[in-house]
Amino acid sequence: MVAVLLLSMPWPSGLIETFYSRGIYRIGQSFLTTITNLTPWTWLDVLAAIALGLVLRRAVLLLKDARTSGWLSAAAQLGRRAVRAAGVVLAIFCVFWGLNYRRPPLGQTLVAEHVTPTAPPPSVDDLRALAIDAGNLAARTRGQARHALLSYEAIAEQLPGPFNEALARLHRPPLSVPGRPKYTVFTPFFTRAGVTGMVDPFALESLVHPDLLPFERPFVLAHEWAHLAGYADEAEASAIGWSACMRGDASLVNSAAMSLVVEAGAALPRAVWAEVLARTDPGVVDDLRALNERLAAIHPRVRDVSFKVYDEYLKANNVNDGVASYSRVLQLVMLPVFRDQLNDLRYDRVGRDPRP
Repeated sequence: MVAVLLLSMPWPSGLIETFYSRGIYRIGQSFLTTITNLTPWTWLDVLAAIALGLVLRRAVLLLKDARTSGWLSAAAQLGRRAVRAAGVVLAIFCVFWGLNYRRPPLGQTLVAEHVTPTAPPPSVDDLRALAIDAGNLAARTRGQARHALLSYEAIAEQLPGPFNEALARLHRPPLSVPGRPKYTVFTPFFTRAGVTGMVDPFALESLVHPDLLPFERPFVLAHEWAHLAGYADEAEASAIGWSACMRGDASLVNSAAMSLVVEAGAALPRAVWAEVLARTDPGVVDDLRALNERLAAIHPRVRDVSFKVYDEYLKANNVNDGVASYSRVLQLVMLPVFRDQLNDLRYDRVGRDPRP
């Protein structure tokens, strides 16, 4: 009953923003992430093992019940228990993290705050300029970034300051407790499905793929921290993560620039993208080629099924464009509060203090 109420109620987005996302959730996130940061293992793996154990136990009991009271009675009991279990899980999901999907869209609030009449999808010319600017920035920072070769642990030490500066730039409260980057036993599935990371919505911990290329890691961790900060929408998490990396040192800036090159390149018509690539620094092109080689491990069937499931999950949580919401980051980045960071970043400042 509680789960149905939480999922079906037309909660006012302003109420969710004020009392849940900036209130209840931030308190709970600070507490839970502090606890889960203490352990090197992933609590999602522990919870999955417990869930599997309970399912196996229930299967054994079902067989016993079927022998004594018949299959029909046992099946009815199983159905009742499954509904109750699903209700409990959904209620915990909503209270711990899921209600963040009901926040006011970041794009709408930024448009209002900057008195911009609309935030339309970027044109081909906008995307071309974005890809070229980001490619140039990636080339300028590539040498220092490759020299740094940051681990996730080193990134987690450097990222909190730039991350909270990015949130302050958007007039948003800071992330209470950053998540310790962790690996999961589901990493083989991540590899085949093309998943780079996730936030555990029950233990509020940050999970990342251990085999990402060095230039991918800062942006991916920043993206997951944005989820941890309560920004459930994928485009919003990407925009905030990108902005955070843009305020860091050369290795973080390079990661932000490369993420934008990839995103803009995927949105451009093939002929225009080929034109942009022809003007792109050979080192950046080499990095894009290495990324394509890493992505070759993706299994098309696993990817398609997992993305279909995730698409339905997002749509059930008020994200009407589903997995297509990832590409909406380009629309957000074109807003002045984000685009100006790329415009204002000077070559002679990259690697020392790239912040405008």
